[in-house]
Amino acid sequence: MGFDVLRTPQQAAQEIQLNIGSESRFEALRATIWGNAAAASKIHVNRVLNSALPTWRVLSQRASLSEEALRAELRDALSTLQETGDLLEFSGGYWAPATARFVELPDGAGYLLIGGVPSAFLPIDPETIQYHGPHRYFSKIPTELATALPIEDLKAWSGLPNSSLEHWHRELIESIDRQPYAPTVADVFEFYLPENVKPGAPQFTRWFESAGSTSSTLLARRARIYGAREYRLVDVRSGRIISACELHDIDVRRLMYAIDLAAKNPVRARPVDHQTWLFMSELPRAEQRTFAAFGTLTIPEDRPFERRWTFLRNEEIALDMLRSLGIELGQQYRENR
Repeated sequence: MGFDVLRTPQQAAQEIQLNIGSESRFEALRATIWGNAAAASKIHVNRVLNSALPTWRVLSQRASLSEEALRAELRDALSTLQETGDLLEFSGGYWAPATARFVELPDGAGYLLIGGVPSAFLPIDPETIQYHGPHRYFSKIPTELATALPIEDLKAWSGLPNSSLEHWHRELIESIDRQPYAPTVADVFEFYLPENVKPGAPQFTRWFESAGSTSSTLLARRARIYGAREYRLVDVRSGRIISACELHDIDVRRLMYAIDLAAKNPVRARPVDHQTWLFMSELPRAEQRTFAAFGTLTIPEDRPFERRWTFLRNEEIALDMLRSLGIELGQQYRENR
């Protein structure tokens, strides 16, 4: 299917639904950007949405839905494809397809196809692709693509550190310079102190307004104007901050898990059924990116601190990653218990 097909929404709908079913908006956007960016290397977001909108209206089978609502769904899908690594966003609202490559999953669990090339452009049997949201999964690399596309390591794609959590934590503390700190009246910090809560308590309960009489290096946060939070690494002497630094481009959530592990008070997760695990704390970005490739996240409206991850495949990969964060896992679910 070439980009010219997208100019005829009914034909595009039949072709895309035949091949990928409910994941059609992601493929429609890949094809739109691939076709438009071929000539100019990048395409403005307004042109992307205007080009994909007629096709998405047909594919969604909700012709009566407002244009604003349909455009919002496409805009959300663009952000999702950026998160997966399929699309690249540039300044000024321009988008382009990312380089196509395979991401190899551990233990022979298969491959993800990442990049902006539309599935219909691949010289393979469409039935070899399994879809999960924006992700495209292969049990093995098709012969036709074996030499055409590079293979990327899972850690490189997801952003997982190459070292253990303890080593990553130690290197982070040693590599960041703290500057002398002069407090002001407006500075009101909270400190992350997992040693002060009961075993396994959720991370949101581990923040305290006082560091007590601690003399150590701590994770601290404060609320900025309009409610935004700012995180800092601080050196504390007898409970008072003497030096600090802002944490730019640092996954603070991963740092919280490292501090939990150092304090010998990790958080816990428990199984709800044979596929779903319940968490009371958020996961770091890299783990979330990986889990989204073969799982589904649910956050109940009446329990906003609750996270339920359902793993449709590769559950053992997910559990190994959770153990690497120090999370204590409850006994796995058994149907007959």
